Amino acid sequence: MKKKVLYIVTKQDIGGAQKYIRDLTNNLDKSRFEAKILCGGTDIKWLSNKVLPLFINDWLAIFELVKVYKREKPDIIHLNSSKAGFLGSLAAQIYKVVNRRSLVVSLKVIFTAHGWVFNPTNAISFPVRRFYILLHKIAALFQDKIICVSDYDYHLALRYGVAPKEKLVVIHNGISPNIKFLSKGTAKNEITKKLQTTNYKLQTNYPWIGSIGRLVKEKNYETLIQAATLVPNAYFFIIGEGPERDALNKQLTTNNLQRRFFLIEPTGEDAKCLKAFDIFVMSSIKEGLPYILLEAMAAELPIVVTEAGGMPEIIKNHENGLMVSQKNPEMLAKGIQGLLFNENIAAELGKSASLIVREKFGLNKMISETSSLYSNLL
Repeated sequence: MKKKVLYIVTKQDIGGAQKYIRDLTNNLDKSRFEAKILCGGTDIKWLSNKVLPLFINDWLAIFELVKVYKREKPDIIHLNSSKAGFLGSLAAQIYKVVNRRSLVVSLKVIFTAHGWVFNPTNAISFPVRRFYILLHKIAALFQDKIICVSDYDYHLALRYGVAPKEKLVVIHNGISPNIKFLSKGTAKNEITKKLQTTNYKLQTNYPWIGSIGRLVKEKNYETLIQAATLVPNAYFFIIGEGPERDALNKQLTTNNLQRRFFLIEPTGEDAKCLKAFDIFVMSSIKEGLPYILLEAMAAELPIVVTEAGGMPEIIKNHENGLMVSQKNPEMLAKGIQGLLFNENIAAELGKSASLIVREKFGLNKMISETSSLYSNLL
C-alpha cells in the first residue's frame, strides 16, 4: 500500500527548500509513495512570514493545517523552513490528540533544516537568535526526525541542544548529473537580453563574475559589491530577487558600479545560464548546503565562496575551488583576481569540482537516503 507524504513549505518561492521538495516529489518511487506539496500563501492561506498583532495569522495557520491534515490523511508530514517547521509540528500534535485513531497516532513528522536560522554568523540579533533556538526546541518535541543538509547544521543542532542525537540525521542535498546547461555564448545572450544597457555596450573582453541567489541579508552581497570595486575591467552579475534589492542598488550607485554590476531578475531556471560566468562567487554568511553551488560545480566553473554553513563540506580550498573568510571583500577580490590571472589553475579547479559533485552529491543518493528514512520510520 502506498504511503502518503505531505510536503509543506512556508513560501512558494525560487529557493533551495522549494527545489528540494520538488526533487523529492518528482523522484520518489511512485509505487511506494504518493507525494503532495502545499505552500503557504496559496494552498495554506495563513502560513506566511508576516507577523500580525498577537500572531493571529500564526494561530490561524495552525488550525488551517489541522484541517489540511484531516483532509489529506498523510502518513508522513515533511516540513521545510523554520515557520512551517514550528507551526506544522504543533498542528500535527493537535491533529494527533484530537483524532486518536491508530492511523493518526502512527503519523510521522519530519523537518528538514535548510541551514539553521540561528546560525551564529547570521545577520540577526542575540535575542532573536535565542528566540529561534527556543522555537526549534519546542518544535523538535513533536518531530520524529530532523534532517540536516550538512554536517555543520547537525553539529549546530547538538551544540544548541535543539534535539537529542537520535532524532538528527545528515542527508546532503544532491543534484542530477545531467543538467542541460546552455553554451557559454547562448547563456551570455540570455542574460544580456535582461540588462538595461541601451545607452552603452558591454566590453567583449571583460570577464563575467556571477552569483545566483535570493537578495537577502544572509547572502551578504554587500561584500561582493565591495569586492567588485577592487576588481577593475570585469562585469559582475547577481541573478536573484528579494527584500535587499533597493539597498543593493543604492550601494551600486554609491560605488559608481551601475555599468559593471547588474542585478538580474530570476526565472526559476537560472542554473542553465551558469556557463555564462567565468567565475562563480558566493559571499554568504549563512548557508545550508546550497543547490546553486552544486550546480555551479557541475558546470565546471572556477568557484570562490566564503566559509559559511555546509560550503566547506563541498569546496576544499585550492583543491576544487577557493574559500575565503566571511565579510572580507579584500580576500574575496584577491581570490577572484587570482583565478582570472591563472586560467589554467582555474580550469583545473572547475574540473575537480565537477568530479566531486558527481561522485558525492548526486540526486539518486539523496532520494535513496530519504526514502530509507521514510521506510524506517513507518
